[in-house]
Amino acid sequence: MKKSVYIITVVQLMILTGCSQLFYDNYQRYDDEFKNNTKIITRVLLQPVERRTEISGAYMIFEREFSSTTDISKAYLVVSRTMNSFKIENKGFLKAADQSFEIEISSPVSEYRSKSETSVSSYAKVDSTGVHTGQTTDIDENKWIEDKFIFTLTDEMIDRIKITDAIILRFYFGPIPATFRIAASKLRPVRKMFSE
Repeated sequence: MKKSVYIITVVQLMILTGCSQLFYDNYQRYDDEFKNNTKIITRVLLQPVERRTEISGAYMIFEREFSSTTDISKAYLVVSRTMNSFKIENKGFLKAADQSFEIEISSPVSEYRSKSETSVSSYAKVDSTGVHTGQTTDIDENKWIEDKFIFTLTDEMIDRIKITDAIILRFYFGPIPATFRIAASKLRPVRKMFSE
């Protein structure tokens, strides 16, 4: 069990890290002529503060859309968890600059994921009858669940994010808490997007 959780975590981190670093710019700003507004997107990879639980990691996108009349900010999350875990509860918490806020989770979707890895090994064995060769094939299948959901950032949350040293997010998956901390280099682009 421990080995499969470790393997799932490593595979997910490789996929998330590889994809985000190779294909995505972690901070993007562009003018959207179709919606007649400006959009800023910031991407962050997160590991839970809790160790050895059913929750293995998260990928988060902050989005800010603004124009002369509106300014809306949302957070999109993909949280990876083991097959024997519980689904996310409909409320969570955000803490910034020593103030806590309850957040309403919307549009939750759970997706089952799997990845198979096949390894082939060749061998040669020598004994009194001669040399014998052959191959062995091992198939390792990893399964996990990804929870995708959204929450909206209020003006109060954004004001606290602008002055904080760390954003703490807390979600509950049945009895299991999952706490994610955004600080230092991961926090800088998030603060920057709300300062423009």
